[in-house]
Amino acid sequence: MTALSLATTVLALGATTASAQPVGCHTDSSAEAFVACAQAGTERYRDQAMAVLDGYRRVGSDFPGMGEHWIRMALVFDGTIDARQPEVLTYVVVGGRPRLLGVAYVVPLLAGEQPPPHPVGREAWHDHSRTLEDETVLPMHHAPDSGEGARLAMLHAWIWSPNPAGMFAADNWAIPYIRLGLTPDLSQAGAVAKALSLTAGGRAYVERAIHAAARPSDNERQRVAVALDRTEALVTAIARVLQGPDVDAPAAGKLASAWTGLWLAIDAALGTEARGRLSALVLR
Repeated sequence: MTALSLATTVLALGATTASAQPVGCHTDSSAEAFVACAQAGTERYRDQAMAVLDGYRRVGSDFPGMGEHWIRMALVFDGTIDARQPEVLTYVVVGGRPRLLGVAYVVPLLAGEQPPPHPVGREAWHDHSRTLEDETVLPMHHAPDSGEGARLAMLHAWIWSPNPAGMFAADNWAIPYIRLGLTPDLSQAGAVAKALSLTAGGRAYVERAIHAAARPSDNERQRVAVALDRTEALVTAIARVLQGPDVDAPAAGKLASAWTGLWLAIDAALGTEARGRLSALVLR
């Protein structure tokens, strides 16, 4: 199924949950009640073995700002949105063990349909419409009103983790801190967290994302790799001398500068055409 278009899948199955009402344990439609139900329903999945037993399987890459997506396909087209039974579980490996940080809800949409307004409004959902392979290498988060034709809408909920951008944002840049055993600093989101991701298993993903977006030549790829090597080494050195689990202000400044410098070096490594294509990469 990795090469199958998500839109084709939606059309072939002819299923839609755009008008489905939420079901489950909550007695009101508030976001707080939805989250409480989600936590109650997924407590067992903090043990990943229970998720596997219930049919969840990993799909795609481990994203620096999202972790691993474990999906239960039978729930995607069941016609309901149940806070207790999310279609996706989001895990991050910390200290060699998977940790459940969030969940995501998925609804298939046909042309002209919009995601449901619950639990926090349609604007919190985003669309996916390319192939599964493309979306797992370079995920594209489109606003819910941008999709023309069949696609899948997704709503993330970081119910077991802090998120600087808010519980229902797609990306969670507290994750690099968590991977490294550091205390997430919600005021440092952005360049600091992205820099830390290079030394927390995210370097390979960043390189793949650059290749997918910019489509560089072989020579450009080599220069990009050199820039990434240098920045990864610099970030690792900064992280190694941190005193305790907190990233202090001087270290945060160095990390932010390292991330900014990386993209200056990458821009310099690319020709005009590749650099123009890279400008759309939201990771930078």
